[in-house]
Amino acid sequence: MKILVLGANGAVGQLAVDEFLNAHHDVKALVRNASTLQLKHPRLIVVQGEPTNAADLDIVLAGQDAVLSTLGARTNKKTTLRTDVVTKLIAGMRKHNVPKLVWLDAAGVGSSKKFVQRSSFLFGRIIMPLLLDNMYKDAAVADAIIEKSGCDWVIVRPMSFTNGAKTGNISVVTDMSLKVKLRLRMSRADVAAFLVEQVLKDDYVGKMPIIYS
Repeated sequence: MKILVLGANGAVGQLAVDEFLNAHHDVKALVRNASTLQLKHPRLIVVQGEPTNAADLDIVLAGQDAVLSTLGARTNKKTTLRTDVVTKLIAGMRKHNVPKLVWLDAAGVGSSKKFVQRSSFLFGRIIMPLLLDNMYKDAAVADAIIEKSGCDWVIVRPMSFTNGAKTGNISVVTDMSLKVKLRLRMSRADVAAFLVEQVLKDDYVGKMPIIYS
């Protein structure tokens, strides 16, 4: 496959790029600063540009089979980053007939808020409202745009991250009516592996799985 990765110079993004290349796929990475992505590979093309810029997206979307986005704001200041990116991205995907989008989100956003509050008092009642509210508001708007996009989308909602090794031990919840005791942290390597799997498979198309390990 030919896959466009947004956020490839982030911690999860770099791991996902490695996973794709190791599986012999072709990767194009749009990054704000090409010098920050040190990985070199014959099947990797790095393009410097802004994911909020329609012209930059237009260049990299042509000929792609799918898009993986691991982009996200790095502070809890008021932001429209995800909304701005996804608005331009969906338009570009339609123009270039790119059928699939896998989008890294977070547990507790939008329709998963009450589920996380039931499942983890610490994360749902303390961490989310105090540390993540602005990011989550932007993420919820972006999710709603993706839902109506008409593409084959998967919105992946992990818990918070660690730098631990990949375990392959990933639990998935798609039914928000369930009562589940969530473990708060999972490795970025496991998150990246799950994201890559969703690009390559169709197990959760049209769904917003919460994942934890």
